[in-house]
Amino acid sequence: MNVEKYAKAMGLTALTNCRQDKTITDAYIGDLLSVVMGNCDEGNVWITVQTHPNILTVADLNDVACVVIAGDTVVEQSLIDKAEDLDVCLFKSEKEAYELAWRTHEVLK
Repeated sequence: MNVEKYAKAMGLTALTNCRQDKTITDAYIGDLLSVVMGNCDEGNVWITVQTHPNILTVADLNDVACVVIAGDTVVEQSLIDKAEDLDVCLFKSEKEAYELAWRTHEVLK
């Protein structure tokens, strides 16, 4: 499944214009950046509540398919602008991380 189909199936709000044809391989949930950096794989959907600009560095480094900000967390425009510059697909959802993970599992299987 690609990012565009995933986002539509999940009812996510797109925060950036990005390449949504990336293939999703799996999902990873985490907020501690050093742990995510070591465990989130290429092509993963990364679900987090973190909005620190360093999430974009980790997302780019790990070549994630997209980042989903959970829990209706406020996302600053500066983060969105930087994500646009790095071509990181950034989405938002009012759903909590657990529900997003459960629904992601259902959508991807």
